[in-house]
Amino acid sequence: MKCIAYVSRVPIKYRSIRMPSGLSDIISVSSKHNLQSHITGIISYREGQYLQVLEGPDIEVDRLMAKISSDTRHENIWVFLNKSVTERSFRNWGISVFDFVDQGTFFDDFIEKNSVVLNSFDEQQTKRIQPFFDIHKSNTASQKDYKGKSLKLLAWPDLNHVSNPQMIMDLCVKLTKKPYPFDTLVASGEFGSSPQVTEIINGFDQSGILSVTETQPLDEPKVNEKKPNKFYGAIKKFLGMR
Repeated sequence: MKCIAYVSRVPIKYRSIRMPSGLSDIISVSSKHNLQSHITGIISYREGQYLQVLEGPDIEVDRLMAKISSDTRHENIWVFLNKSVTERSFRNWGISVFDFVDQGTFFDDFIEKNSVVLNSFDEQQTKRIQPFFDIHKSNTASQKDYKGKSLKLLAWPDLNHVSNPQMIMDLCVKLTKKPYPFDTLVASGEFGSSPQVTEIINGFDQSGILSVTETQPLDEPKVNEKKPNKFYGAIKKFLGMR
């Protein structure tokens, strides 16, 4: 199975204005064809451009992309993602139409999975895709600093969709009982380096299952001072030792 994502411009037709006049036809044809071809995805229109994500069998996705490339309703097509995937980000059959795609949690998941590609865009590429989602916003989220913080899980993540479920399970056990210092997690080396632990914790945070608080200073153990023994005190006094 593969995923292809692209941005294309709508041809200029009416008084030098780009209008998505063919969008309804694209949707009606896609709804029937993509169901039969087991292709899922989304399409969005903003500021004279289409953003489309296609997921499905390799042959079917490549065949559909070839048709789109020769479709006169698209021009200046930029395929920014073309890779093999093991699971779908958009599981509903057909092509769903979204205006504000960046408001969907499913799209957040898609961005997170492909953050390496998105973060590699140059200034021109970033500007072109900016109408659909803010790359810099996702970068800020991924760079969140948990140093000096204590972490506690409010719920467990879906372990069916993680690469190392046993390690994540061990981490969840630590974070479930009581707030656990992030710095201690890193220092143990049990869950990888600081960036690796941060990436895992950030995933919990973005899923809304993490509580982050300031780390409380450890209480210094109190040294109990021994009270003088009255009997020996009396003996010392009698002997003139004090």
